[in-house]
Amino acid sequence: MDSVTWVEHCEVDNSSVPEVCRYFVTSGHAYGAKQWLSTLVRQHERLTHIRVRRDPKLQSNLLILADQMMRNFWRNLSFSRKNRWMLVSLSDDENINKAIIRFVKEKEGRCPGPALVMAATIRIPASARRIFNFLQDENSRSKWDILSHGHVVQQTRSISNGCVLGNRVSILEVKSPEDPDRTVKTLLQESFSTSACSYVTFAPVEASSINMILNGGDSDNVPVAPSGFSILSDGLTGDEVSLVTIVFQILDSAASPMCFPAHSVYSMYKVITETGKAITTGVVDPYNMG
Repeated sequence: MDSVTWVEHCEVDNSSVPEVCRYFVTSGHAYGAKQWLSTLVRQHERLTHIRVRRDPKLQSNLLILADQMMRNFWRNLSFSRKNRWMLVSLSDDENINKAIIRFVKEKEGRCPGPALVMAATIRIPASARRIFNFLQDENSRSKWDILSHGHVVQQTRSISNGCVLGNRVSILEVKSPEDPDRTVKTLLQESFSTSACSYVTFAPVEASSINMILNGGDSDNVPVAPSGFSILSDGLTGDEVSLVTIVFQILDSAASPMCFPAHSVYSMYKVITETGKAITTGVVDPYNMG
């Protein structure tokens, strides 16, 4: 990058920032220069690794799909007049007692149908790097992914997209515990970590679509509905506590901007709370890291 073409400063009201994230925002960690530089470094590394591939078309198509998945993930987390969230509170869980939820219309960012997205941020007493390593490793996935419990998860392809170990785009296959040769579901996953932040994002993709892309097919019409995690140091305790935002998305044909089916809301909330507990157990207890 040779020059900075645009710098803008603005003042915003941060009084509505949730308590769990308040210091991270008010201290300047959220929107300071470190975050901006981290974003530039991430994009530079990504583009550099794409350009040096020996089979650029195959790699490019898969990375394009992963890029679309990431764009959807951040779009789902953003807030605007057209992208409103609703606050929900369903339990007295001391770590996750509130979450936000929004409706995603069909074909928005390649979403395959009407969907709901729920997100919640929790504090976990472990470093961001430790949590990132735990979440991106396919060998520990069954410890936190309640939809993969009892299954074997295998990585069948991996493309490095950065300089740090674990920065990659992966194809994961969840195998049946009764028949190891049968794939229950296929996942596209992207993980990336910098000194400022980390994320692990994934989406179920039809095996036929993955095979088509790996054979040089176009990824433009492949639907993706991402879930995942954003991982940050809390900015208050050094590297001893991290803020983990858990994002979960499900398709629901009965959902609409004015109607969030109760059974879906409850199911999503249960997945998020159980996932949060499983991650905390997995990274705090050293015997769960293997």
